[in-house]
Amino acid sequence: MADDFPSELASDLRHSVTRLYLALRRNSPIEELSAAQSSALATLHDHGPMRMGALADRESIRMPTATSLVDGLIRSDLASRAPDPDDRRAVVIAITDHGRTVIDEVRGRRDDVVTTALENLSDEHLAALSAAAPALRALRARLENHDS
Repeated sequence: MADDFPSELASDLRHSVTRLYLALRRNSPIEELSAAQSSALATLHDHGPMRMGALADRESIRMPTATSLVDGLIRSDLASRAPDPDDRRAVVIAITDHGRTVIDEVRGRRDDVVTTALENLSDEHLAALSAAAPALRALRARLENHDS
């Protein structure tokens, strides 16, 4: 393999994944939420209740931004804020049942969009994507762990 193979692959994957994500958002938007609110809500859905600081860290935003973002989620009954049982000075943010329903519905719509697109690919491309899925999950986990 050439020395520049990993960097070329990284660039190609980054570009493809970014464009895929944007296409999914465009084809199945969450009309009532900003991209930042949608991301924070998905984080709460996937990782459970967490302190405001942990949410800010996971979302790579500052605390004032996280507070404003969460305030909007709470106003829309998508998240709740409660005192941290381990430290009364801190608060824990959790997704509500309504928030979980919204995320599940959007993910279902996005799965439908991807399924339709997959149905139009060749068997060769489907096999390649199927074979690549575990490696993509491992890469995602590696990048997520790198952030923490």
